[in-house]
Amino acid sequence: MKPHLVDAIRRIADGLDGRLGCLVCDAGGAVWAAHRADERFAAASVIKVPILAALAAEIDAGMRRWDQVVPLDPCDDAAGSGVIQYLSPHAYTLRDLATLMIIVSDNRATNLIIDLLGIERINAYIARAGWRDTVLGRRMYDFAARAQGRENLSTPRDLADLFVRLLQGRLASPATSEIVLGILRAQQFRDKLPAWLPPDAAAAHKTGELPGVQNDCGILFLPSGPVVVAVLTSDLTRAARGRLAVQEIGRAIVEAAA
Repeated sequence: MKPHLVDAIRRIADGLDGRLGCLVCDAGGAVWAAHRADERFAAASVIKVPILAALAAEIDAGMRRWDQVVPLDPCDDAAGSGVIQYLSPHAYTLRDLATLMIIVSDNRATNLIIDLLGIERINAYIARAGWRDTVLGRRMYDFAARAQGRENLSTPRDLADLFVRLLQGRLASPATSEIVLGILRAQQFRDKLPAWLPPDAAAAHKTGELPGVQNDCGILFLPSGPVVVAVLTSDLTRAARGRLAVQEIGRAIVEAAA
């Protein structure tokens, strides 16, 4: 543990008008700080990382190919984040869909991957991986499922473990790991954990948000070495304050690693 980082995260969490969970660890998985790390939160679009991991597993197993073409679903009217909803109908490769799902959090791309793999198979992969508090409960923008209580959930500990395994090469084959990390590094939404990164640092991460929720998780590639972090929030009264809290955790990590 890093006491100064532990104290900083506790202060940030205590000052937030909502609930915050966080886990920070080094590349070897040694925990630097944890706060409500085993509590379940609405994952929002952070659930797209376990979906990406499940896709990577099927590619490594020879069941899928990155260049496999997937036609659009004309009945999918998912809105929210993403660009497919604004484009002419087009068929995409799985690598295209995975990239859109992560870097601009495209909900229609995500639904195409969910439909191809199947919710049950994705959850079976999550269970085999040992992420016992993570579940894909519904497709993106499925309000009927959400009204029935089917939600996408995870914990900071599960998500941090996923990124540690990816960083260590234990999540997928070397070639697949390189592609997955490359997709995560291309993230376009950088106003949370990476906001205070120095110019010579990079991040491979995924954000997520819903009303009352501001999340971010991934790997910060700092000059002193990579750091894995997962931050989940809920019950926020103002999105800007939640976003600022995640930024401040990123800043505290940069200072602790200096």
